[in-house]
Amino acid sequence: MPIDSGVQVLAIPFKSGQIKQVPLARWLGASYLRTAVIPLCLIELGFLASYWATGNFTYERNVETVSRLSENYLADISAREAANIEATLSSVEGLSKVFAAETGEALKQPATPSPAEQARHRLAKDGVFYTTRGGVNESASFYSGYRPVGPEQIDKVWRTARLDHTMRHLKAASPLVQQVYVNTWDSYNRIYPYFDVRKQYAPGMNIPSYNFYYEADAQHNPRRNVVWTDAYVDPAGSGWMVSAIAPVYAGNKLEAVVGMDLTVDTVIGRILSLNLPWQGYAMLIGRDGTILALPPAGEKDLGLAELKDHHYEKAIHSDTFKPEQFNIAKQPRLKPLADAVAKGRQGVNRISFGGREMLAANAKVVGPGWTLVVVAPASAIFADANTLYDQLIKVGFIMLVILLLFYAAFFVFLLARAREMSARVAQPLLAVENVMNRIGEGDYDHEAPRFGVTEIDSLADRLVEMGHSLGSAHRKIVEQEDKMRSALDGERRVTTGQRRFINILSHEFRTPLTVIDSSGQILKRRAARLTEETVIERSDMIRRAAARIGEVMESAMQLVRMEDGETVCKPVSVAFGPLVRQAVASAQGSRTVDVDVTQDAERAAIFADRTLVHTALAAIIENACRYSPDGSPVTVRATVEGDRCSVTVSDKGSGIPADELPLVCERFFRGSNSTAVPGAGTGLYLATTLLDANGGLLDIASTNEAGPDAGTTVTASLPLARATVTELWEAA
Repeated sequence: MPIDSGVQVLAIPFKSGQIKQVPLARWLGASYLRTAVIPLCLIELGFLASYWATGNFTYERNVETVSRLSENYLADISAREAANIEATLSSVEGLSKVFAAETGEALKQPATPSPAEQARHRLAKDGVFYTTRGGVNESASFYSGYRPVGPEQIDKVWRTARLDHTMRHLKAASPLVQQVYVNTWDSYNRIYPYFDVRKQYAPGMNIPSYNFYYEADAQHNPRRNVVWTDAYVDPAGSGWMVSAIAPVYAGNKLEAVVGMDLTVDTVIGRILSLNLPWQGYAMLIGRDGTILALPPAGEKDLGLAELKDHHYEKAIHSDTFKPEQFNIAKQPRLKPLADAVAKGRQGVNRISFGGREMLAANAKVVGPGWTLVVVAPASAIFADANTLYDQLIKVGFIMLVILLLFYAAFFVFLLARAREMSARVAQPLLAVENVMNRIGEGDYDHEAPRFGVTEIDSLADRLVEMGHSLGSAHRKIVEQEDKMRSALDGERRVTTGQRRFINILSHEFRTPLTVIDSSGQILKRRAARLTEETVIERSDMIRRAAARIGEVMESAMQLVRMEDGETVCKPVSVAFGPLVRQAVASAQGSRTVDVDVTQDAERAAIFADRTLVHTALAAIIENACRYSPDGSPVTVRATVEGDRCSVTVSDKGSGIPADELPLVCERFFRGSNSTAVPGAGTGLYLATTLLDANGGLLDIASTNEAGPDAGTTVTASLPLARATVTELWEAA
């Protein structure tokens, strides 16, 4: 193939006899890359791959070993602590059995109450029989009145009174016991220690409907053993409780249920304070899957907060248990743990808490049917192994980076040598190509580079001339585009204004024309029957309609005269206070407007065209009166602030929507909530233009939300004149 003078191009055979042209510098660089750099890189990468494979194998074996040991350790902790809880609660179960036997004997034996015992009981009008007072060694008594209280029921109260010393000794025998009580089938409760049952219990309580009674009945407890309740809010006001309850039968009839309450805090205090390795913690789960104990770390992982506020006025009317979010069966991410707990299967499960993988070992607490779960994050368990693995990976990456940097430097050196060898041949064409690229990017003006080669220099001259021609053509196109865009924007603004004006005329003329037409038809059809008063009324309606059309046309013509330059601003010193009052008088019509002109404003003067400013202020005040409903206040306040006078016009109308507020000062614009109010959409535009011609400013603030703050406030400010009102009068 031909070779240009001074330029070396390497021809390489390509597919199907084609020849691919490659720059000499690129060909030399590619040759170095294929023959030296790539083979060496592949060898080094092979060594690195072997290093990483060995490190990964070692890491996996470490993880397996640590996982097995940690699972065994967590399972041992959960089983041991569950056994401790079970042993602790078994003593309470034994006391409950003793108390049930004592209660059965007491209910069988007649009793004669002491005068003191009788004196502290009272039968209320609502049927409640209860204790009114009690000492440290006495219990509280409460017959709810759910069933009528008669002599038989009162006798039962005297029979159970002999249990007070037993209840006192049982509570003293175990530090876990919070309170001891007896509940009978006919809604009688005797409980120790004493508290004011009248304030805490509601009349008419159906005690057998509570879990601390019905969970011991024949349906729920056919074997008549001591059973444990789920956690509930205690009606007696002691917070979250669990109860060991036992039935008391007379033959086959369930006479009563005795119970010994343990606060959840008492039972789970040891669990929450366990100091476990690997940032682990323990939680206690009830037999229905409800979380009974959850330390702060668990609350954070599960996104829960232990319930500490109790509404006892609600608890005394019905059972109050923990909400569903505390039930692991309702948490999809805890399904493996929930399944294991439901089946009573002990072991270790992998679950997800708070986006972290956790190991959870569970063990059964046989007595109450609870499950103790010991949880530890896998990241903490495998922290050492992960640290070692991370170090191996880090070393591998450092080796890889060093390798890449070395070969990058080596390749740069080879590439520099290749460029140096091809520079004398390829440099001229690269320079021409650079000029061409810059012309393509929009940089059209260049000087032709010189290389001492006739053909290349001639090509460079032609290329530079072409760039100059393209630049000239591009500039002309840009100028034409700017002119077209400006004309199009102006046309679009005119069209928008015309469309708004036509819509306003259509809307504003329709009602008066309808009135004129209907009045004319009535005068035509019923002329002979119309009274003089009716004719006058119809004439007034026609005149008002015509006047409305005239107002709209006058507003539009005033705007046209102003835009055509027929309105000329002739500023002079003008007394500010009287000007404000005159504007209010001319704009308020029949509407009452509250005017407040401060003393400074009364004495101030502005430097402006009286007529134009009067027209602007009147337009603002008229706008407020028009859009403010009858009976709502319109206030005008004139003040002096610094070197400017301000007029603030406030109304309590429906306000302006926030998205329309920037548009209200455009000509012919009317808000979406102004369709029921006549107007041409020129008031605020006219005011803005006239104030601007006098060096004034207009600010609008509005709220259209229902409430006392609804309404619009328009503030117009104008520059002060050098002379005060007094000086103007003296000069006159």
